[in-house]
Amino acid sequence: MIAIIKANFNSEITNLLLQGCINELNDQQSVYEIWEVPGAVEIVGLASQLSKQNKYQAIITIGAVIQGDTDHYTYVCEYVTVGLSQLSILSPIPIVFGVLTTQTEELAMERAAINKMNKGKEFASCAIEMIALYNKI
Repeated sequence: MIAIIKANFNSEITNLLLQGCINELNDQQSVYEIWEVPGAVEIVGLASQLSKQNKYQAIITIGAVIQGDTDHYTYVCEYVTVGLSQLSILSPIPIVFGVLTTQTEELAMERAAINKMNKGKEFASCAIEMIALYNKI
């Protein structure tokens, strides 16, 4: 089973990413559970807890952090990136980094659009590939 953690902040984007992810997982006949958190920062804590459950083969994270007029963007991006990177190193299962960090909403939408380059599909493919790789170890 694969855990998907989706941030609800910037939901127009994260919902599209989730849909692309689900479409690919369904195409591959993968089993998954969806967990929702308020924002990207909260992804890290939940991913840490879920990675300890011995229930999941991988965790896919989905979020969208878009630059605004303050430094908040920088701090959120750093926290999430460092947190998930550290967790990935320590976790016995793959942690897929699926948090978009873009300068504009338009750039995020380009990466989330279902008919174009939906990154959610790529996140799912990555998880499936990494599960197979981890199973070889």
